[in-house]
Amino acid sequence: MTTRTVLRLLRVAVSLLIVAGFLWSLCFAWIRLSSEEGAMPPRWRIPEVPAGATVLDDGMDCASGGCWWSLTLRPPPGQSAEELRRQMGLETEQELAPTLTDPGYVVRGAHVRRGNVVVYVSYA
Repeated sequence: MTTRTVLRLLRVAVSLLIVAGFLWSLCFAWIRLSSEEGAMPPRWRIPEVPAGATVLDDGMDCASGGCWWSLTLRPPPGQSAEELRRQMGLETEQELAPTLTDPGYVVRGAHVRRGNVVVYVSYA
């Protein structure tokens, strides 16, 4: 390859990186601006359900503060709801940083309701 070709390829690569960074920034801005208008984090941000736990309800809820994923779990026999919550690492609310494929800050946590664990995931 000639020096001229290498320089041309380098310019194209840098230009593509700049455009990709700009588009990622636009996604981040859109999430921040529309977080109260129904923006939802991707489903992969919901923590994995441990073996033996039963999913009773899985869906999205919305209110005046925005929308969020909601997952209601019944613990396996012999395990309390608090133990299931601890096993999932949700004893306290977590704020997850943006990722390359999801440019928004995500809040996830869980609370116990009537012996079940209710997991929630939303944009911060």
